[in-house]
Amino acid sequence: MVPPPTNTPDTASTPSVSHDPHSPQPAPAQQVPALAAVQALEHTLARFYRLVMVVVVLGVLGLIIGTGGPVLMVVCASALVAVVLHGAARWITHLLRLPEWLSVMLLVLALAAAATALVRVFGPELTVQAGHLRTALVSQISTMHDRLNSGQFGHLILDHVPQSLGGNQTGGGSRAPGLDFAGSMTNVLTSTFGSVGTMVVIVIAGIYFALSPRLYANGILRLTPERHRPLVRSLLQTIAHTLSAWVAGQMLDMTVVGVLTWLGLWAIGMPLALPLGLVAGTANFIPYLGAFVGAIPALLIGLSVGTQEALMVLGLYGVIQAFEGYVMSPFIQKRAVSMPPALTILSQTIFGAFLGMWGFIFASPITAVLLAVATRLSAPLKEKDML
Repeated sequence: MVPPPTNTPDTASTPSVSHDPHSPQPAPAQQVPALAAVQALEHTLARFYRLVMVVVVLGVLGLIIGTGGPVLMVVCASALVAVVLHGAARWITHLLRLPEWLSVMLLVLALAAAATALVRVFGPELTVQAGHLRTALVSQISTMHDRLNSGQFGHLILDHVPQSLGGNQTGGGSRAPGLDFAGSMTNVLTSTFGSVGTMVVIVIAGIYFALSPRLYANGILRLTPERHRPLVRSLLQTIAHTLSAWVAGQMLDMTVVGVLTWLGLWAIGMPLALPLGLVAGTANFIPYLGAFVGAIPALLIGLSVGTQEALMVLGLYGVIQAFEGYVMSPFIQKRAVSMPPALTILSQTIFGAFLGMWGFIFASPITAVLLAVATRLSAPLKEKDML
């Protein structure tokens, strides 16, 4: 008797079906548009999230700058002090083979000893001459105010000038004409940097920054996501190099301008040549506009002596600034930081409007850092894309 046929499929003619759970399963045709829509939505949400984060960061930075601008400027000043100390300490370390922290301490002690010696030798004379300078400025401004006020055209001009600047416009205090203007003109040296507490904070913070710069840099890197740490490390190195180059170039520029002004004023027989040279050199910390600020006291003193002396002072400052602009600045910019003049002046105006005198003083190093960071983050412009 023949057994009935079974329903077992023919393994030879029927293809085998894999049941591997790890093998990719093809998505049904109706799920492809849904997946594309989900991916598009995720991409849109990611871009929106990045935009929101940028707006939030900019808002927080604006709030910090608006409410704590002077504090940020103190931090900037401390960073400049640290750059100066650390740069000089590196040279001492290379020369004497000492640890960096020991080189910084030796440098600080040497600077303190030199400053003490200078104060003991030249301090009394500088104090007396600075007092004479302020008295002469107030007297000369008051004389000019009386002369302008005696004429119809001059009186019209003074009526539109605030009293704080030596004019007749009401709304200020009842101080003598010219006294407020003299205080405003020397505000950079007396109000901003004359505060002993602020100077102590700046110097001490700068010393601590210079003693262990890697500690603070590594702290910033620890707060940075790991995938972004190489870029942040590169940006920190760029900022440090830019600040070092800017400070070195500006200190050289200030020293040359101050010495030339002092010697020139002494040669033409102007009184108070030393303090006027110090004012000119210190004011030159602010590029371009600082030259005009430093020239105003000398011109006023020259007018108090005579018209010929004022013209000689004007010519002297013109020659010094021409030498600084056409000889010194190109030489320094080749080895330091090059910034377009228009960008420098605009940055001083913008930072000064938001942060006052502090922003006006530190606008140039901040702009130099921002320009260096933007150059580091952006791709170089190809020749075919240039105008």
